Amino acid sequence: MNFKQFLSPLPSFAIATLLLSCGQFARVDSIRANILTENGADGEGVKVVRQSRPALLSFKELSRLVEDPKPEGELAEKVDALFRTPFVDNRAYYRNGLPEPQVHPQLGPSIRVSSWNIEKSVRIDEVSRALTSPRYFGNQLRAEYEEDSLGQSEAMRQRAALAASDVLLLQEMDIGHCRSGYLFAAQHLARKLKMNFVYAPQQLEIDPVHLGLDHIRFDNGDTDARACRALLGKSATYKGVFGVAVLSRYPVKNVQLFQLKEQPYDWYEGEIKKPDFLEAGRRKGASGLFHFQPIREVKVGGRAFTRVDLHVPNLPLNTLTVINVHLEIKTNPKQRERQLKEILSYIKDIKNPVVMAGDFNSSAADVSSTSLARFSKNTTSDPRNLLAAGLHAAEVTGVSQIKTAINGFKNYRDPLAWNIPVILPNKTKGLFDLIENHRFDDGGAFDFRGDASRSTHGNAGKLSNSNQRHGVKGFTFTHSLPRPIGVIGWNRLDWIFVKSFLSAPNQKDGPYRMAPHFGETLGLMNLAVKQPFSDHHPITTVLPLQEPEG
Repeated sequence: MNFKQFLSPLPSFAIATLLLSCGQFARVDSIRANILTENGADGEGVKVVRQSRPALLSFKELSRLVEDPKPEGELAEKVDALFRTPFVDNRAYYRNGLPEPQVHPQLGPSIRVSSWNIEKSVRIDEVSRALTSPRYFGNQLRAEYEEDSLGQSEAMRQRAALAASDVLLLQEMDIGHCRSGYLFAAQHLARKLKMNFVYAPQQLEIDPVHLGLDHIRFDNGDTDARACRALLGKSATYKGVFGVAVLSRYPVKNVQLFQLKEQPYDWYEGEIKKPDFLEAGRRKGASGLFHFQPIREVKVGGRAFTRVDLHVPNLPLNTLTVINVHLEIKTNPKQRERQLKEILSYIKDIKNPVVMAGDFNSSAADVSSTSLARFSKNTTSDPRNLLAAGLHAAEVTGVSQIKTAINGFKNYRDPLAWNIPVILPNKTKGLFDLIENHRFDDGGAFDFRGDASRSTHGNAGKLSNSNQRHGVKGFTFTHSLPRPIGVIGWNRLDWIFVKSFLSAPNQKDGPYRMAPHFGETLGLMNLAVKQPFSDHHPITTVLPLQEPEG
């Protein structure tokens, strides 16, 4: 029996039963969520859902959440079901069947995996056109690239690499939001690229301005009528859903989705209140220096665990598992570590290859709203801050500046740099230590290798097979503010980690089948155009389906 014969859609009553059962799971204690497929013991005999989706909230129900973000009764059950029930669409498989593996000139039959935080889906239509039409993309290039044949060809090559993705993980994807033209962003892009997709709702945007319950005001108290009109949602089409997506040329056979227990920032309470003078000053400074204007984002829900199992023949259990990560931005590195530790606990038992990728927000900064109370607490209750303040006050003139310069150079571009708390800290290293030290139940590990022959431009070093290193030091940036100042305003926040067939993360003699190769940041594809598609750049890597030669 071939694969096409044993794949069949679930009966409609079975799908309905599965979707209805979602509301019966414990809100935070369940590790398993909406199981959309039935697996045989060996991964065969899979029944793939053609299409399924949860119920969205009405405009009236969203408006109720503004007044009561923690409702009870039917509305609570509907919200809970939405955050546990993914959208799944395998219609591309039913139209086109399984894809033929791409043949990489050095690696043979392979899978290309890419990830991109697409900045609230604001330019999702332009992205879909750019990825499906080289001519459209070429017409978007800035004048200097039209005159630079080498730069133009490199930008076109990067566009083609992203368009050739077999698996594409996306963050900040909307459904029914005014800023993204009320599109279902994941569905829109998947249809253009002729891919299957999963969409995982994580939050509902219920800012009172979107719902017509409040106004944006100038400093003098007058209403900013133009801004209100631009942000006001249309009651017939506004859905305000915010989440992540996985697009795939391989069929989706299983999905797990649920909210993380670790939620360090409350996107309702933290955003609904009026900023005090410290926060107002911080926002004004960010706007003036970096042309970056922090905006209020009132939401219910939070960061979620999203696991997608894809049917990829000839892998163990015929499965590639994809973990789409979007860690909290409005918190500190330690709390992001707790979120990641929770995610790792849910994937420990996976026996097949795994790709864990997305926006890890791996910054030393905490960009949550500043208040006088929070500022005072952070500077008086944390012994490390007290010690640092004491050291700073006692230092001879110039020593502090030297220490700052040394630590800045040490950490520049490199979240893997060593960490000496208080003296020469690297607050982001703990996140990567967690991943490097993680072991799956089958003894497997994430691949941290960095071979010159398997890295972009031959830049060897830890993790360079899966994530592009910079030629001189550290890694290539994936994120920038609208106007960076020198090195300030650039970050690498997006990462790809792969579990293949290694028993240790730096196993020199380990196999390279399904291991990451030529990890690359596609920055020119995003920056060479007249208006960048996102504040993040896409990243990509290639996984050989067989042991590559050499």
